[in-house]
Amino acid sequence: MSPATPRYIEIARALQKRIESGELLPGDQLPTEHELAGEWNVSPNTAKQAMKELRRSGRVETLPHRGSFVSKESTPFVITLNDVDLDEDLPGRPGGGEGRAFVDEAERQGLRATSSLPRVSIAQATDAQKSALRLRGEPRPQIVRRTQQRFIDGKPNSLQHSYFALELALTAQALLAENEIAEGSVAYLRKHGHVQVGYEDGFDARPPTAEEMEFFGLPRDSLAVIEHSRTAFDQNGEPFRLTVTVYKPGANRIRFFAGDVPDGARNPAS
Repeated sequence: MSPATPRYIEIARALQKRIESGELLPGDQLPTEHELAGEWNVSPNTAKQAMKELRRSGRVETLPHRGSFVSKESTPFVITLNDVDLDEDLPGRPGGGEGRAFVDEAERQGLRATSSLPRVSIAQATDAQKSALRLRGEPRPQIVRRTQQRFIDGKPNSLQHSYFALELALTAQALLAENEIAEGSVAYLRKHGHVQVGYEDGFDARPPTAEEMEFFGLPRDSLAVIEHSRTAFDQNGEPFRLTVTVYKPGANRIRFFAGDVPDGARNPAS
């Protein structure tokens, strides 16, 4: 005799059937956990488990302070992070990681990329930031952080934080202003003696922070976010900028190219 199906699985399957039949359409709001508990005569915890099971399937998303909704199918935004040209501010560059390249990449895919104005703050460097920028002196030197929220077709896509030594920002003072840098940070810092000649990339998968959960609309049991760190080096071999981009899970696909790749393969739509 097989064991009985747990009640939360029964509830999840019933809701899943309503989604698959078209009774519940993408964007429709699902009953609250309190309503499910009453409808199925189960405890609130069982109703909560049922919603968690649905989120795991990817068919339902829970937005903080709003409720749970049938997920809308969307094609991930394709981000190309490597290219022979190191200038992110050069128009038409195919890399989508930073600056104008993020906007150009979206346009090639028929999408619209927008960003919030930067939020600028001054804080003590963490060990990781101090190491990446090779900051010397006091145990916790100060750094400048410029943070932007980034959107694709109006939906939260990624958070980008750029870090600079305070000493550099006091010279290149546009880094301290909560405005876009018109020519882009790479071109701007070139005027201040830092020509970007290379960069080092690193990746990490980790649980989202409270800030990221709020911005992306993630549930507490969300998939891990992908964190991409890029340290830029100047003509003297010195790191002068650390950019950390956090990508919403399920909304992005990151790719690289190496060697002689046909042009058709470089088109995200191909």
